[in-house]
Amino acid sequence: MDFIVAQQASLTVEIERLNDSHRRADRRMDRYERILKLLIRAGRRERRTRTEADERLTTALAALTFSQAHSDDRLDALIDIVRQGNTGNR
Repeated sequence: MDFIVAQQASLTVEIERLNDSHRRADRRMDRYERILKLLIRAGRRERRTRTEADERLTTALAALTFSQAHSDDRLDALIDIVRQGNTGNR
């Protein structure tokens, strides 16, 4: 009978150790889950920021391209005037 009581006590202690270990593992998993969620949010925020920056850059490049074409046309017209000798001082 003493053997059975000792075994029961030993098993109870071991079960309690396993329960403690399980609780610690759960807390760690909860922490890792929170960290992972924060990382995912940060990644999404960065992607959104980059997308917005890319859109602004695309718009600015389109405006610059238009402006450059307009400047090229005006410069070509000035070059034509100079080549023709029509400076307007006759």
